[in-house]
Amino acid sequence: MVLMLACLLAVVLPPAIGHAATAATEDQGPVDVELPPILAPMVVQNRLEGYAYITVALAPNGRDKVNAIREKMPFLQDAFLREVNKTSVVKAEDPKAVDAAAVTARLTARMNQILPQGTVTELKLQQIVLAPFAS
Repeated sequence: MVLMLACLLAVVLPPAIGHAATAATEDQGPVDVELPPILAPMVVQNRLEGYAYITVALAPNGRDKVNAIREKMPFLQDAFLREVNKTSVVKAEDPKAVDAAAVTARLTARMNQILPQGTVTELKLQQIVLAPFAS
């Protein structure tokens, strides 16, 4: 009797556990799409002072928008790289720091030229790593 009950539980429980794990995954919202780091020159008074490695993450408007973002990723990377090389990314008052607000605004403008409106809810600078040259 106990053996039959154990066999019955072994057959019934794994699918139920697997279904619960799938349901928990489906309930989560869309995941941010992270782009490879961008190498941005830190230029102060026409002099290269170092580089900033900037990791950008895009928050999709829904799960159905993730593939649209991934399809355009090479174009986004190219546009972002061109934008950070066009003008300096450093703060005017602190040349050893990146002006995150200005960079976010610049990259958002470029992103909006590539992706359809409503694809992304937010562009985030996920991580900024500074690599200044030794003085």
